Amino acid sequence: MTDTPHIVLIEARFYEDISDQLAAGAIAAIEAAGGTVHRIAVPGILEIPATLQFAIEGKGDPETNRMFDGGIVLGCAIKGETDHYEHVCTESLRGTQDVALAHAFPVGNGILTCPTRALAEDRADVARKDFGGKAAIACLRLISIRSELGVEP
Repeated sequence: MTDTPHIVLIEARFYEDISDQLAAGAIAAIEAAGGTVHRIAVPGILEIPATLQFAIEGKGDPETNRMFDGGIVLGCAIKGETDHYEHVCTESLRGTQDVALAHAFPVGNGILTCPTRALAEDRADVARKDFGGKAAIACLRLISIRSELGVEP
């Protein structure tokens, strides 16, 4: 890693207003730390793990040709009337963790799994709980830990 961490930010756009808040918090935290961000939008949280794998195994940022030092995953699932919610939440979270561990790749997880829209909005809001910013801080800390322990990207 260089002194300036370069982060891939993968955001599920199913709930656009919530995704916008999560992304704003994450980007602000990364920029405050002196890092840079490449954003990738996906339709929903189920597409996050595959996209994360593509980002890790690919040739890096297509705009700068720079490899990614870490990733942030953002999105939201809100419970509905069927069990689809449980499956989507479990698979997106498990898949993200599996990819991160398989590649020793630092990932800050800002995927919200909420029973109501109000709870999701509260957690995403930069002025309230700022889970996007918290996911960015987690990613930066994991990048630091990986470096401290001598794990090569």
